[in-house]
Order: sequence, then structure tokens, then C-alpha cells
Amino acid sequence: MSGMTFDSFYWAAYATQDAHLDEVRARLASGAVGVDGFLELLQSDSVVAVGVALDHYRYQQSLTRFGGPHPYEEHESTVLEVARRVLTTPPYPSEDAEGGDVGLNHASALRVLGDLGDSTDAGVISAMLSADNSSEVFSSALWAAGAALLDSDEVDPPDAQLVDAISGVIFDESRRMKDRVDALLAFNHVQDDAVGEILARVARLPHKELEVEALALLIGYYLDAHRSTIEEVIASWSSQDVDGIREQILLAFEAAKKRRGEDV
Repeated sequence: MSGMTFDSFYWAAYATQDAHLDEVRARLASGAVGVDGFLELLQSDSVVAVGVALDHYRYQQSLTRFGGPHPYEEHESTVLEVARRVLTTPPYPSEDAEGGDVGLNHASALRVLGDLGDSTDAGVISAMLSADNSSEVFSSALWAAGAALLDSDEVDPPDAQLVDAISGVIFDESRRMKDRVDALLAFNHVQDDAVGEILARVARLPHKELEVEALALLIGYYLDAHRSTIEEVIASWSSQDVDGIREQILLAFEAAKKRRGEDV
């Protein structure tokens, strides 16, 4: 497939097993076809073709940060419907497949939920986070979790099962620190009492990577409710402990107090 600009995030090693769909896929990747080719892959019966189409949606979404339009925007409802349907199907490749790439179809679908999903997707995302999934599926589920939580508010609070699933990752000492930090960052922009309590607990953990991220979120969203925790943790630092990132936390805390008219 020479001359491609983008094929997929996960499916480069997999063919659709359909010569026509493989041709459409190659032409879509090279830019020779547009929306029609995308929809043909998306609405096909091929797991691989659908996964490629979902990856193309996510890729084009990532490019909108540069100010351009999304070529598939008018088909968002169809894309979301397909992504949700994929998550009701068995993982492909399956667990007994060679190469270790398990459930790439779910990874592609979850990435789309991170763009188009809402709080109604919390249940399936929680299940994906709690299951023993591949790293691709796990990281994609965290991406989707952030979107599901952002859709919450005081009237429709964050899904408790999803909050518990994310919390379970954060406090799991057997997890990679990167996974734990990524899980913590899913709480960014979320304002909820239960989440605030979790962040306060995280800020006291003996892991600087988690501590500073939790403090940043507490200062930004929970200063009234958890100011004592912020002050307690900061007070525990010696002068030798205050490196660049902790200095940023101190500056953020001072700025927050100044905005309230407090002397610092």
C-alpha cells in the first residue's frame, strides 16, 4: 500500500479478506476517494474494514485542531452507532490469535467514543476498564472515559461505576505509573464530590507523579472543599523536595488565592 497518507492506527497488519474493500481502503488512504469510500468501509460486514473506517474518523478529528473541517462530520450519528455496535461484538483479533493484538476492533470503537460518546456509554467503558484487556483497548477506554465524564453535571452526575473503575486503576499498585496517571487525568474538568474525595486520597499517595496531578486538579476545581489537603501536602515538602513541577503547583496555589483576594 505505497503512497498512503494514513491507513489506520491499529490495522496495518490486517487485510479485509475482500479484494474490493482492500482496494477501497488503499484509495481512501491515498486520498483517491473521500466520503463514499469511508462510508463503504464503515458500513461493510468486514471487522477490519469497519475498524479502518473508525480509525479514519478519529484521525480526521485529530486534524481539526489545526482549524480545518471534518470531512465526515455529517455522518457522526452513523459513526457513533457503528462504534457502539462494535463494542457489543466479540474482540477481534480474538484472545487465541497470534501476535498478541487482542480486541483491536474495540480499541478503534472506544477512540471514537472519546470524540462522540456521552454519559450513556459509561457502562460499557467501565466494563472495558475492569476487564483484562490489551494495552490498546485499555488506553482507548481511558480516552473514552474522559468524554463520558465530561458529559456529566450537577443534574446528571458522573456514573458511579465508571468513577469506581477509574479509581481502581489509579490505586492499583501493580499498574504502570503511566496508566495510573492517565486514569487520574480522566477526571480533568470533572466537578463532583466523590471525585474530589478520590483526588484528595491520591494527593497523599507516596508517588510524586500522582501527587502533583491530583493537587493541580484540587486547586483548579476543589479548592473550597479540599484546601486543607492541599495545604497539608504542600507543608510536607522540604525545600529540597520542591523541584520544577512542584514549584508550578505552589505558583498555581498562590494564584488561586490571589484570585480570591487573599494575601499570599
